[in-house]
Amino acid sequence: MTAQITQRAAGLFAGAIAAGALTLGLSFAPTASAAQDCGYGYHLNGGSCVVNLPGPGAQADPGHPNCWINDNGDQRCY
Repeated sequence: MTAQITQRAAGLFAGAIAAGALTLGLSFAPTASAAQDCGYGYHLNGGSCVVNLPGPGAQADPGHPNCWINDNGDQRCY
């Protein structure tokens, strides 16, 4: 009985450590620089950050869900 409780506690402890490491890693991920320092879902346009929305000539980007290619050939994503 004690061995079963010890194994369960060790599993919970390992899971908590893994979740903490994942959270810490994601908090340091460079998400803003990937979107021209504007953040996820935005892009730089004329010195200001604007929301990514498909324009009239936008085409779906195959293999990248929620992304498209605009008239200038730039990939944009929500």
